[in-house]
Amino acid sequence: MRGTLNIPSGPALARSGRPVASSGLRRPRAAAPARPLRFSWVLGALVLHALLGVVFKHSGALATLHALGTLAFGLYLAMSRRPMFHLACWGMYAAGAEVLWRMAAANLIWEYGKYAISLVFLLRVFRGGLKSIYLTPVIYFMLLMPAIVPTVLGSFSPSGLADARRLLSFNLSGPFSVLACSLFFSRVHLTDLRTRRLMVWMVLPIAGIASAILLGLTSLEHLDFGTGSNLLASGGFGPNQVAGMLGLGALFAALLALDARLNARLRLLFSAVALWFAAHSVLSFSRTGIYLFAAGLAVALPFWSIRNLLRPKTVLVAALAIGAGLVTWAFLMRYTEGMIGERFASANLTRRDLIAMEDIDLWKQNAMLGAGVGNSSIAHAELEGAAGRIGAHTEYTRLLAEHGFLGAIAALLLFIMAARPLFTMPPGFTKGALLGASAVTLLWMAASAMRNAAPGLLVGLAAAQFSRRRPRAPRRPAATAAAAPPALRRPPIARSRSNE
Repeated sequence: MRGTLNIPSGPALARSGRPVASSGLRRPRAAAPARPLRFSWVLGALVLHALLGVVFKHSGALATLHALGTLAFGLYLAMSRRPMFHLACWGMYAAGAEVLWRMAAANLIWEYGKYAISLVFLLRVFRGGLKSIYLTPVIYFMLLMPAIVPTVLGSFSPSGLADARRLLSFNLSGPFSVLACSLFFSRVHLTDLRTRRLMVWMVLPIAGIASAILLGLTSLEHLDFGTGSNLLASGGFGPNQVAGMLGLGALFAALLALDARLNARLRLLFSAVALWFAAHSVLSFSRTGIYLFAAGLAVALPFWSIRNLLRPKTVLVAALAIGAGLVTWAFLMRYTEGMIGERFASANLTRRDLIAMEDIDLWKQNAMLGAGVGNSSIAHAELEGAAGRIGAHTEYTRLLAEHGFLGAIAALLLFIMAARPLFTMPPGFTKGALLGASAVTLLWMAASAMRNAAPGLLVGLAAAQFSRRRPRAPRRPAATAAAAPPALRRPPIARSRSNE
């Protein structure tokens, strides 16, 4: 595999650390299939998480307990002999729940989601042994290390090492999560069944976000809408982050609804969920979410089979979803007295372009090594005469301003890692879904940097390998097998579940 360093290990050890009988033959083993989705399980899990969203909105203590319990369960999975795919599902769930925890004001450090996922994934990677290392994310992260020096020296920060620690934690947590998630997912084998389950596990906590917002809207007698993002229609939390997660959830639900291999009830359920998420994303008046949804869908569908997309049931589901979407848009126009149309017709970038230009100007002054990690936010505040800091919204210009020429190389490596499924996977559901998620990630980092755990996780997900299910060989009759000469009998091979 290109970009991978192979480190030799003992031939008699499997990934689980148990001895394996040597047969003299090595054959690639396909990943064990995941269980198909069941309508009753998906519906019950969605209802449960919708209720959790309402409960957490009223109790930050319960949200904190849920977050800590999620981490504890992830540590258990990492330390046990459970399949790596189970831990992958856990990571998707934790990334989807991060905004829900923040909305509920859980008593957690701000970067809890990113560091929790990184800790659990790296623990599993090191516990499995460094037989092979995906080098691209390692190089990407190492390129960002020299910019730590000016930050620690306090060239811009008057408050010393304590302030430098906060700057490093906030600005390097995203790249660190890219490193951890890429190393982990490079050892995970996906099938179409597994990809569907991964998507569902991220959709579930996003249902909690949507239900918490819905509860807040129903408790208001009147809601005034202006021309900017609406905090109340976003559950009282950052509209950009809320809309981004809702847009990502709508994308995954829509892709599942268009999958011809799911039964009709599941497809209608996912269609309703996608419409629900998209409506709340639009109502937040943050354009980020719906743009991410549209871009991800446009990138994913061309990699699917045209025959599957043109099946009568798929066309019917798409037509029903479009019709329901038009009805919902008309209702939202009436509900917001036409303000939502003005908002989405506006081409105003809400000062993101100005901040990006300030980043580029700062890069010109520090072309090689950059201004230092986090120092662009201080420079923005000084230029605009604002108190505190003004963080960058565009990850790519932030890399230039704070890391210089090395940051430009790191940004290029980000694109390469996100586009990896384009070259390593055959056309189909998994390739389309992963590339759609990568498109969402790259645009997300252009609009909201890496403030959430989801971008780093989805870049890492692009490192997963695709496994086709190997057809089972027909069994020989017992009498024939017993009659075979001993010299022709193949010794049994112990199977490891580390990649399942």
